Order: sequence, then structure tokens, then C-alpha cells
Amino acid sequence: MRVPAHLFIGGGIAVFLQWFFFGRIGLWGATPDVVLLFVLWVAVRHGQVGGAIAGFLLGFLLDVIYDLWGIHMFVKTLIGFLVGWFFIPVDIQVVEKSISRIVQLTLISSLTHNSVMAFFILLQHGADQGHLIWVLCIGSAFYTTCISFLGAATFWRR
Repeated sequence: MRVPAHLFIGGGIAVFLQWFFFGRIGLWGATPDVVLLFVLWVAVRHGQVGGAIAGFLLGFLLDVIYDLWGIHMFVKTLIGFLVGWFFIPVDIQVVEKSISRIVQLTLISSLTHNSVMAFFILLQHGADQGHLIWVLCIGSAFYTTCISFLGAATFWRR
């Protein structure tokens, strides 16, 4: 599989924007995950192998930045693989032409991503953090979905 250079550059920009901008504009502790959005886009466009590779590499960079060794890498690889597995090339045109499909894909994927992420963070820290479920699972998933909707509405090809 040949990977164009613009995917590496786009992934690096997504990680930088997540760390520098989107990680700092939280609402009640919830922050959007633009790296997840990029991994979803790669998975829909390039299939399960492309989504898994993008999730692995970008998750590794996030683990280095946020010191959560292995958590981002595993969860983003899993989500990239699963989304690429469920979307075959016939479905790609359907997803790209409908904002509601993009929002549905983002909401389901981010709820799954954030639930697995919260589970591993709770296991790693061994603490009872009930607010983590509300903030990370639900709050960040809806925040990410709102960012996805705004992006899709802005860049949607008619």
C-alpha cells in the first residue's frame, strides 16, 4: 500500500492541532479529538489497513505527548481497523455525500473510542473516577461530533 505524503503531513497537523489548540478548548473538562476524526477519515478512504496504520502511528505520537503509554495507540488502532472494516468502497460515496452519515459515524466511533479509552485509563490509574465516564465518554464524544459536523458542513462537496 503506497501512502501519499499528504497523509503523513495531515496526520502531523492533526496531532499538532490536538495538542496545541483543541486540547486547550475544553468545555467542562471535555475536549474534542481531531486526531480521531483524521483516523476515521483515513479508515473510510483507505480501508482497514490504512485506518489501523494511521491509528497506530498517530496514537503513538499522542502517547508520547500525553504520557499514556499504549492507550491512545491501542484504541486508535482498534477504531481505525473497525471503521475501515465496516466501510467498503461502495459505502464511501454514501458517507461522503451525507452530513448525517458523517455525524452518525463520528458519534458511534467516538462513543466506542472514548468508552474503551476511559476503561483503560481507569485500569491504569486504579482510581474511582466516575466523572471520567461522563466527561470523557459522553462529553468528549458529543464535542468531537459537533466539531465533525462543523467540519463536514464547511467542507462538504455538493
